[in-house]
Amino acid sequence: MPKKIDHEQRKREIMAAALAVYAQEGKNANLSLIASECGLSRTTVYQYFKDESQLYQEAVKYTTDLAFSQYASENWKSVKDPVEKLRLISNDIMDKADTFEKQVGNFLKMIDRFEDLPETVSRRTAKLNLFFARLIRQAIKEEKMKKCSAQDVADKLTIMLETYLFHMVYFPQNKQKVREIVNDLIQVNVN
Repeated sequence: MPKKIDHEQRKREIMAAALAVYAQEGKNANLSLIASECGLSRTTVYQYFKDESQLYQEAVKYTTDLAFSQYASENWKSVKDPVEKLRLISNDIMDKADTFEKQVGNFLKMIDRFEDLPETVSRRTAKLNLFFARLIRQAIKEEKMKKCSAQDVADKLTIMLETYLFHMVYFPQNKQKVREIVNDLIQVNVN
C-alpha cells in the first residue's frame, strides 16, 4: 500500500531545510543542497516550489508568520500593558536575531539574490509596523503613552529594529547602543 504523504508537512520540511542550507552555505546554497538536506530529489522539491526564489520567499513568510502567531498567542496575550508588550516584543525580536545571528547575516547578504525578496521582506515589515501602531494606539487610549502619532512611533521602532539587524551583521560593536535606543524610543513616549 502506498505511503500517504502530508504535503503541507513536506512543504514545511523543505522550507526548514532551505533555511538551514542558507544559514550554512549562504550564497553557495542551491536547490541540490536543499533537496539533499531534506532527503528528496530536486524534482520532488520542484513539485512544491516553482523555483528557488519562490522557496526562499515562502520560507521567509512562513518563519515570520510563526513569529506573528507567537505574539498573538496566549502567552503574549497575558501581558496586558501595551507598553510592556511593545518593549517585550521589540526585545524578543532582537534576542531572536542574536540567537540566529549567522542565519540573519546570510539572509541579509543574500537579499539581492532574489528579485522579489526585498518586496516580500518589505510587506512582512509593514505587517510588524501595523502591529506596533496598534499597540501604541492602545497605550495612548489607556493613557499609558503620551499623545503622539502612533504611526510615526511605530515607523521609528520598525526602522530601529531593522537597524539592529544591520548592525548585528556589519557593526556588532554597536548592537547594545541600538538596543538602548529602541528601549529609549518606547520610554520617551510613556506617560
